Amino acid sequence: MKTNENIQYLRGVAALSVVFAHISSSFAAYRNVGGLGSVVLHNMELVGQVGVGVFFVISGYIMSMTTNDKAGGTAHSRAFIVKRAVRIYPLYFFWTTVCVVLWELRMFNSAQHYSLGKMITSYLLIPYISFNGDVIDPILRQGWTLMYEIFFYISFAVLIFCGQHRKSGIYILTILFITLGMSSELMTSENAKSFFSFQISYLFIVGMFIFHHQEKILGLISSKMARGGLLTLFVILMLVIIFKYSELGDDAVYLPYLNAIVLFLYLFTAKKVSGPVLEIGNSSYSLYLTHTFFTTAYAMLIIRSGLSNLTLGLIGIVVFLAAVVFGEITYRLIEKRLIFKTAAVAHIPSNLKKS
Repeated sequence: MKTNENIQYLRGVAALSVVFAHISSSFAAYRNVGGLGSVVLHNMELVGQVGVGVFFVISGYIMSMTTNDKAGGTAHSRAFIVKRAVRIYPLYFFWTTVCVVLWELRMFNSAQHYSLGKMITSYLLIPYISFNGDVIDPILRQGWTLMYEIFFYISFAVLIFCGQHRKSGIYILTILFITLGMSSELMTSENAKSFFSFQISYLFIVGMFIFHHQEKILGLISSKMARGGLLTLFVILMLVIIFKYSELGDDAVYLPYLNAIVLFLYLFTAKKVSGPVLEIGNSSYSLYLTHTFFTTAYAMLIIRSGLSNLTLGLIGIVVFLAAVVFGEITYRLIEKRLIFKTAAVAHIPSNLKKS
């Protein structure tokens, strides 16, 4: 079984890719550098989708790893969902509230209108479309990915309840997700239609599959030649995504997620990982939630300033580093303390704490 360091390193890489993508897309949205440069900057946002895909594969892997030796039934199912809620909601509540307060003070997304329905669904991570279109947009925008996480956790908790959370769960969830995807066009709710038509949930199943077949997978791709092939494939796919994405049609939407699987497998098989990215893996959730304040401020600077593209590019690098540092600080000062206190309040039975 792979070590926790590999998973944490993957989290770090995923979080950094999302931050980088959002800073790049902020620049691309308001500055036109012309020619190929504009195409590349616009497509850099897709690097973040690779990172999101990696996060989902990690979730599937970790959920299988932490519950594989647990029995099914009500107690373990309840403990599982409580632990996942404690991990996701408290910090998300905190930073969503910060967004709401700043919005009330006209310091964050002041042009937006946050209805009561939007606020309630944003806090509870319920899919909700609040403007014309098909985009699910919670107040803290990164919350859209957490909605898929919560959906997966609920589905997985049902598997645990039924005692089907091991290998059989892979097939059950595959059938469920295919059914929901195929029937999404028949759904009367625009929120449900938008949510289930986006087939990103399969990445959770990929993570489950990798856990349950990791010995065979490691045997196939652990050699230098195999890992070199994975790296080559990753680079080729990334170049296609960055330079040719718009020319590939509708099916291109799945390329970032395919590359997320390739990246996961490449770093998953690394014999040793170390360095700052490993520590960023620990603070990745805080970084993921808080970097929006930096990218929003950066976008406002681009809009309101008359600075040159070169100057704004250099400032973007500073913003990137500042977001990473802030994520680490808030992880240590807020996330760790908040999660610990919430877990104590949740009173998870001691015999189930390792599930």
